[in-house]
This record gives sequence, structure tokens and C-alpha cells, in this order.
Amino acid sequence: MSNRSLTAALFAAAMLLWLLSGDMTSTTLTAAESPAAVLAAEENKTPSVRGIQSTAAPKVTELSVRGLTQANRKVSVRAEVTGRIESLPAVKGTRVEKGDLLCKIAVDTRQIELNEARAQLQTAQLEYNGLIDLRDRGLQSEINIAKAKATLETMRANVRRAELNLQKTRITAPFAGIVNDQPVEEGDFLTQGGTCVTLIEIDPLLVTGQVAEKNISAVKLGDEVNVSLITGENLTGTLSFIAASPDPATRSYPIEVTVANPSAIIRAGLTSTLKVPLERQLAHLVSPGYFVLNDQGTIGVRTVDADNSVRFMPVNIIGEGPEGVWVTGLPNQVNIITVGQEEVFDGQIVQLDLTPLTSLVSY
Repeated sequence: MSNRSLTAALFAAAMLLWLLSGDMTSTTLTAAESPAAVLAAEENKTPSVRGIQSTAAPKVTELSVRGLTQANRKVSVRAEVTGRIESLPAVKGTRVEKGDLLCKIAVDTRQIELNEARAQLQTAQLEYNGLIDLRDRGLQSEINIAKAKATLETMRANVRRAELNLQKTRITAPFAGIVNDQPVEEGDFLTQGGTCVTLIEIDPLLVTGQVAEKNISAVKLGDEVNVSLITGENLTGTLSFIAASPDPATRSYPIEVTVANPSAIIRAGLTSTLKVPLERQLAHLVSPGYFVLNDQGTIGVRTVDADNSVRFMPVNIIGEGPEGVWVTGLPNQVNIITVGQEEVFDGQIVQLDLTPLTSLVSY
């Protein structure tokens, strides 16, 4: 055999031995080490999810009502006597206390009339006393005594009337408040019944709103109501009035919340939002990140039952805040999947790693 032929034969033999070596290696792989077997093992492995054990806590359901701040009282302080205005001590926009002078009407002849009435009263008193002395000595009849007494009482009434007319020249504040309007000026002639000032009371302050008829039965007098003003202030008041009949235009029931305003810094007419408590019920405080949708588009959470089986449970959102979302529709105690809820399905067996729920804060 030539050298070329020998080399070719050796090369062919080597190739055959290499091929046979590869087949033998493949036949020595166990079934568990084959790619199909590894994939099957991965599919049969129980998936692991993380979750929390949530316990329901009392939660007060609140109704959000649009409202408006209003003065507790608004009164047009009117004159009871006629006369020229001498002074207006209360300036428009200022705060006054009960009894403070608002308008001063000229006295004119009222002091003279009072002095005259007092003199007539003194004369009538002396005449009556003299007749009583005569009667005691049997020198005077009862008829004359009765006439003298009637005259005396008339003089007393005239004095009281003159005193009141003089007092009424000083128009004072019936309560502490703010001078909201002053339609007259010094020197104006104020007739009887004419308005001196308009006075409003804003301590306490009223916040008014309307509650729909479907919720009015759950609203109770005396309930504490949180009020948020458009200016950023947050107040707390008491539900002090619930109308017995609805507004004919809206079919909603007017309500009033009384709020303390000692420094009078909160103005009337501000837009506000009232959080009116309706009812107390058990609810879970959860993160919005726990929510999933089922095939019908219903919002809920995925839970793990006692058999480690995944269950979708729909929830009803009743409130929300910085700490999370309040929901109902779940058992009082439930395991909620917090990580991996999108990767599992109803009825699937999972391994649940519970993360302790450190706090549940009501708000």
C-alpha cells in the first residue's frame, strides 16, 4: 500500500473512533440530566410568592360633601329712635365685643324730657304721700287715693320711657362679631328702623353643605366632622343641624357643622370639603400595589388559603389616604399575596413566604 493510501486509511479510522466516542457519551446521560427532563422538573416545581397576613380593623366610612363657610349670625342693627348720627365708633371690617358702641345718635331734647319727667314724678309722689297722711287721719276718701296712685304710676312710666329714649341714642353690639357693613355716615339722619351697621358672628363659624337623601339616615347630630378649606386649613367641628326636609331644587338635605373660630381668622364664604362620618365597619388597610384584575375586569387581591391554594377575592374600596387603601369584601383575617400575584392563577398551589405586617393605622 502506498503512503498516501495508508494515511487516508488511518484518518478514516480516527474519524470513526471519534464518532463512536460521541455516541457513547450521549448514551451515558441519565434521563434526569436530559434538557427535556430539566424543563419538566422546573414546571413541576411549586412557585414561591411573598405575602402578608392582614387583619381587619374598625374603619369609619366618610362621605365627602362640598360646603361653604358662613357666619353663625348676621344681624342688621337698627335704630329704635330717630336722630342725627353724631359718631360711628365701630369701623367697617373691625371686630367688636358685646356692648361696644356702634352708633351714637344726637341726644337733642331727650335729656330735657327726662328731667321734666323726673320732676313730675317727684310732684306726684309728694301729692300721693300727702293724701295717704290725710287718709290715715280719716280726712281723705279712697277714690282720691286711687286717682293719686294712678297719676304716680303714670309719672313713673314717663320717666322710664324718657330713660329708654335717651339710652337708645347709643346703639350697641348685641354680640361679639365683625362689622360687615356700615351704610351710614356721621351727620346722616337715621330714622326709626334704619340700619346703623350689619354685624356678623364668625365665632363659632358655620360650614354648610347638603347630603343626598340616600345617605341622610346615616348622618347623626353631634358627630365629629373634619373640614378642609380651600385656603389649606383643616378644622374639626360638630354636626349641629340636619334639615327635616330636603332642598326642593336638589332633593338633598342641608346640614350645618359648627366650628370654633376664636381668633376670627377663618372668613365666611370659603369653599370647603366636609368629611361626614356615616358608619363604622371592619376593613383591611392594603397597598394599591396588591390589586389585580380578573378576566371580567373586577378589582381584587390574590390570597392564599389554608391549603396553599391561590384564590382571587374581589374588594370594595371604601376609603384611601397616605397609609394605603381601605377595602371590604375580605375575611377578617386573610393572607394576601404582595409579590408574585401577577405570576400565579386561581387554584394554583404555591409556597407562601409571609412578611409580618408591622402596622395598621386608622385615619
